[in-house]
Amino acid sequence: MEIHKPHPIHSLRELLKEVGIIVLGVLIALGAEQSVAALRERHAADEARRNVLAEVQFNLGLIRDRVSNEPCIDRRIDELAALLGRARDGALDPAPTWIGRPSIDPVFSERWQSATASGRSSLFDPVEQGNFDLLYSLLARINAHETHEQVAWTQLRTLETWPGPLGPAARLAFAQALQEARYEAWDLKQDAAFALGTGKSLGIELPKAKNLTTSICLPLNTTRADAVRRLGTPWGEP
Repeated sequence: MEIHKPHPIHSLRELLKEVGIIVLGVLIALGAEQSVAALRERHAADEARRNVLAEVQFNLGLIRDRVSNEPCIDRRIDELAALLGRARDGALDPAPTWIGRPSIDPVFSERWQSATASGRSSLFDPVEQGNFDLLYSLLARINAHETHEQVAWTQLRTLETWPGPLGPAARLAFAQALQEARYEAWDLKQDAAFALGTGKSLGIELPKAKNLTTSICLPLNTTRADAVRRLGTPWGEP
C-alpha cells in the first residue's frame, strides 16, 4: 500500500483550507452522531409511550367498570340507611341476607415507574408527561380509597348475620361504617371522573363495558348461596 506523505503548507490560505476540511469533517461526524442519538431517543420514547398507554388503558377500563356500578352502590347505601333508621336500637326488619360490596381491582403502575426511572418519560411532550403524572396520581388515590372502602363494607356485611337487636353501641358502629362507605363512594366518583377525563385528553379509547353481575347490585334478600352462584367467581365471596 502506498502511503502519501503530507504536503507542506506554503500559505495561510492553504492552512485555512486544511483546517476548514477538518472542521467540516468533525461537524458532519457530530451531526451524524446526534441524528443517530435522536433516532434512538425517539424510538425509546415511542416504545415507552406504547407500554404506558397500554397500562393506562387497562387501568381506566377497570375504573370505567367501577363507574358503571355507582348506581348500585348509592342504592345500597340508601337501603342500609333506611334499614338502620327503622331499626334504631331494635331488630332489623326485614333482616338482610345479602349486603354485598363494591368491586375492587388493583391498578398497575409498573410501566410508568419503569419509564420514569429510565428517564424515558422525560422524552415525552411536556403536556403529555404532565397528564401522565396527574393520571397516575389519581390512580394511586383511587387504589387507596377502594382499600378503605372495603373496610367499611366488611363491617356493614356483618348485618347479614346479625343475631338480634342492634343496641346503642352497634347502631353507632354501623352508622359510622355507613358514613365511611358514603364518603369513600363520593370521593371515588370525583377521582374516577378526573381520571377518565385525563385519559380522554391523552386520546385513550376504552373498549365497550361488559355487563357483569356484581356483588353490590344483588338484592338485599338474596341468599348467600344464590349470590355466590350468580356471581360465578372461582374463589367465591368473602
